[in-house]
Amino acid sequence: MTPMLAPLMKNEVATNPAYRKVVAALDDCEKRYDSLIKWTGATNDLRLASTVAVLKGEVEQRRRLEVELLRAVETERQRIGQDLHDDLCQRLGAIALLIGSVAKEVSVLDQKLGGKVEKIPPLVTETIESCRNLARGLHPVTLASAGLPAALAELAARVPVDVKFEWPRSERIDFEPMLALHLYRIAEEAVANAVKHAGAKRITIGLAILAGRPVLEIADDGKGIGRKLKNEGMGLRNMQYRANVIGGDLTLEEREGGGTCVRCTLPLRKSKS
Repeated sequence: MTPMLAPLMKNEVATNPAYRKVVAALDDCEKRYDSLIKWTGATNDLRLASTVAVLKGEVEQRRRLEVELLRAVETERQRIGQDLHDDLCQRLGAIALLIGSVAKEVSVLDQKLGGKVEKIPPLVTETIESCRNLARGLHPVTLASAGLPAALAELAARVPVDVKFEWPRSERIDFEPMLALHLYRIAEEAVANAVKHAGAKRITIGLAILAGRPVLEIADDGKGIGRKLKNEGMGLRNMQYRANVIGGDLTLEEREGGGTCVRCTLPLRKSKS
């Protein structure tokens, strides 16, 4: 498994048989790849041409397996996120209502005790909100129901700094679900990096079609990415990997006056006939 993909999997590989199966296939590809590289050491042109063809097939197979594994991880995240939102949050809401009702009855018998009980529902409500935020992080429901622009707008609204989302509302922007999910994750990672590592106070998320090519851009006013973060940052490697999966080109640039600009440019869109 590639270094970029490994951190995305976290504990899923250790707990899910489906993931282990794909990872085993990836490891097998890597072993065969290494063997072929060693085998080509003093070869004639015919053998070299044959080896190149085999290597090309190995690379393509490995790429398909990595995409399949990443898709499996996102599917599992979606399942967990939906369970949190549809089941746990609903149960907590019912508990809050029940405790609120009990608090009123207790207050009639013991006002002091009733006052203590009345403090419980707000705590449960806070827990529900935390649970919903966790669910949105695992599975952005808005992405499936309203599309990428709406999901990015929701992301901007819940970040604890000044984040603006810009996109041409007059232009319809539709993306295949998995492509939209990868773009969303890139934006999510870029915003998190800007807040956590760069200390950004203002962030702009932009989505547009430029010369027929979809472009996602995240710009901030932070202290910049820095050489160490650019070379070693796990979040940056994750973004790069996701961009590669969808055939995009990810760039990071220092902004004039300070800050960083993360830009993911996708291939030219085919016009619909």
